[in-house]
Amino acid sequence: MCLCYLKFTTFRKSKVIQPLLNAILIFSVFTFVQALPVHSRPLKKIKVDSSNNHHLDDAFFYLPLPISQKKKETQILREYVLDRVKPRTSTDIDAFADILDWVHSRWEHDGSMSPSGMSSLDMLQSAEQGRSFSCIEYARVYTDILHSLGYICRIIGVTNADIAYGGMGVSHTLCEAWSDELNKWVMIDPQFGYMLQRKGEYINYHELIQSLTNKQISDIEIIMMDGMKKVVKINDKSEQIYIDFINRYMAYMMFDMKVNATEVMYVLPFGKQEQFMTSQGGNSKPLIFLHQVNEAYFNVNRTHMLFEFNTPSGDVSSIVATDSVSTQEAFKRAMLEQQAIPDFTVHLTNNAPWFSHYEININGEQTWNKVTGHSFQVKLRDGKNAISVRSVNQAGRTGVITSMHFRYQ
Repeated sequence: MCLCYLKFTTFRKSKVIQPLLNAILIFSVFTFVQALPVHSRPLKKIKVDSSNNHHLDDAFFYLPLPISQKKKETQILREYVLDRVKPRTSTDIDAFADILDWVHSRWEHDGSMSPSGMSSLDMLQSAEQGRSFSCIEYARVYTDILHSLGYICRIIGVTNADIAYGGMGVSHTLCEAWSDELNKWVMIDPQFGYMLQRKGEYINYHELIQSLTNKQISDIEIIMMDGMKKVVKINDKSEQIYIDFINRYMAYMMFDMKVNATEVMYVLPFGKQEQFMTSQGGNSKPLIFLHQVNEAYFNVNRTHMLFEFNTPSGDVSSIVATDSVSTQEAFKRAMLEQQAIPDFTVHLTNNAPWFSHYEININGEQTWNKVTGHSFQVKLRDGKNAISVRSVNQAGRTGVITSMHFRYQ
């Protein structure tokens, strides 16, 4: 069929005539394309414009976390805390800060106190009677509370170079909480009630060590809550006191993990520190020394999408196996007949503790939709496409959003 240019001179364009002309033109183009031989049709390509759909780190399996949000001890602690404090949940940083302010104000620090066999709830109840505890208990109570609310947190021990046979004061204990919104671990010091920023961004302990090592102290800002009302920066004198304090613990960072049901400790040395076997002259837990920073700062609460084509198509071996394909041009013609169709089954996996279900969002919809099971069906439309997915845990906390943007044209 020949595609002709249509020119109407009898009728003036109107609201009735113009749509008719458009329809005629579209129909003519469609008919023309359909009539083209296969080798003359355009190849429609599936392209990924952007993606954060990466391999999941399985290190989270070894974090010593509560087995379930439904565990009785976890529920009792959660109820106790929420009866006394109402943390904001607009962002996870808000929740971290509000719980930090509350825990920090429960008791006065006493480094000589080391309770034996007390749960976090026991310590909170004892603190109401005037008892005090050390930095270790601040970190433990804070971590257990975040766990009870569905957030991931870990206790971090930081030490000087004399940890093997040094005496008192060779270490300090703080926390790092996982922020889904920031997609990173964030340093929190419950004993002091501090969170830290570098050039306006919340940082982890390793990032603090980087700044101190590189003499970039002016980039560091120490943040604390003012009665759960607002975040304030502490004064220069208090900041310097804390920096001087932390400077004593720049040799090792360590945290508990559980490997093959055995409690172990991961150790990240800073600088050129050597491995050690003992802790202040006594037995240490079994130690696993890390070589790379990312071994300590693994990602959690992420979801991975695995795309499986639903419609079979040719591959290189099947196409070139035919007698008619012996040149690049012939291969391209054969490719047009067997090109991939973007109709997928998307299989989902996650590294999210306390997993409940997945939610998906297609092409920027206003709402997220619950996925039944661990897969869903999707077929890309012509032009631009976006697919986003996230996990939801038993406490209703949503994980890091995994997104892919495609073009099919």
